[in-house]
Order: sequence, then structure tokens, then C-alpha cells
Amino acid sequence: ANPVREILARRPRSIRAIWVDPQRAGRSTSDVVAGIVTAARAAGIPLEDRDRGSLERVAGEGAVHQGVVAWLGAFTYVGLDDLMTDGTPALLLALDGVEDPRNLGAIIRSAYLLGAGGVIIPDHRAAQVTSIVAKSSAGASELLPIAQVGNLARALEELRDHGVWRVAVHATETAQQIDAIDGTMPLCLVLGAEGTGVRPLVAKNCDFHAVIPMARTAIGSFNVSVAASLALYEIHRQRERAQR
Repeated sequence: ANPVREILARRPRSIRAIWVDPQRAGRSTSDVVAGIVTAARAAGIPLEDRDRGSLERVAGEGAVHQGVVAWLGAFTYVGLDDLMTDGTPALLLALDGVEDPRNLGAIIRSAYLLGAGGVIIPDHRAAQVTSIVAKSSAGASELLPIAQVGNLARALEELRDHGVWRVAVHATETAQQIDAIDGTMPLCLVLGAEGTGVRPLVAKNCDFHAVIPMARTAIGSFNVSVAASLALYEIHRQRERAQR
């Protein structure tokens, strides 16, 4: 219900319809659902009663929809320049081919909570912002600017021209630990796809290479959404400490 509420507040025109399960909506989330229904009616969004089975079929097996599902139109992305206009040291996240929409949603959620100014994704061979991503982000996709670019390597070059330092978060022989990076600089953290990591052409356009230390390595590396959260937290920690 919370992601639907955020979408209603941020971009109601993108909602084509809202389905509500009358039986489930009256339980623990009744106040939230009542607010959604009221806001949807005020915005002229069609409301339709649907049973639990109908909602679970569209939300996905095991999804916690709380009796409310929104049908969305196309997501509105921002331009790359829009991510560098708030006057504070940039903290951006660039994702090189992350294909799992739930990973993308989890990354967007962490990026919002840990102070990032925006997320950059390619427009092909990568997950785009959909209703699944909006749900997985707990509504953060409506709060955090997200830019879609045709060429990620070129976008990183543009960030360099704006004074942003690019940090590829992946394990290489020359990578330093993430806490050795000066987190108070304008930064863009670059993370790669599940399994393949940051592509060589993209990594070539990064100023630093950083690795997140692990206590054990028998099962490989961190999931990309976990790695993004850990890297973002380290930068957030450094910036908080610098302000004291």
C-alpha cells in the first residue's frame, strides 16, 4: 500500500487504475487504504474492486500487496544534468546492466535512504522502472530522481566534466577498500550486473576501483543490491562524520 500511496502523491497521472480487495483492505492497513481511495477519487483515477486471487495474479506470487494494486503508465525519467543541480557534493549511483527488477528496486530504496541524489541506468540490457521496481523500492522510485542514458560510459565522461569522481565498486587487483575512498568528494558509485560485474569499457571510465572486504569468500561476492547498500553506507558514514 505504501508504494501506491507514494505514486499517488508524486505522479498520480501515471496511474491508470487502482484495484482494491475490499475484504483485505479493511484490516491492519485500513487507514492507509482509505487514504489511497480518497486520493484516487479526488484525482479521478478509476477504482475497481477485485478479489484476493486477482490481485495476487498481477502482483506476483508471494508479493505483499496489502489489498491494493496500482496499474501504472510509463515512468518519467530525468536528464543526466538534472542529477547535478542541488549544489551539494554529488552522491550518485550508476548501474551497469542490472537486470533483476527487484534488485533495482532494492538499490533505489537504499540509495534514497542513504542520501544519494539519484540513480543512473542504461536504456537497454538492464531493468527499467516498472511497477515491480516501484514495489521493491517501497515507493522510493517516486522520491529519487532516476536518469536513463543510452551510453553509460559516455554518461560517466559527462560526470567527470562536472567534477564528479567515478568509483567502480568491484574486486580487481588494484582495487582499494571502500573506506579508503574519500567519501566527501562528489562521487558516482558504479556497480555492475549480477555475475558479470562492471564491464571493462565502463570500468575504464572510472577514477577509482574499490572493493568491499568480506570475511569469507567461498560463495563468491555480495548480491549487487547488498553491495550498493554497503558502499552507500560507507560514503554516508564519512559525510556524517565530516559534518560533526
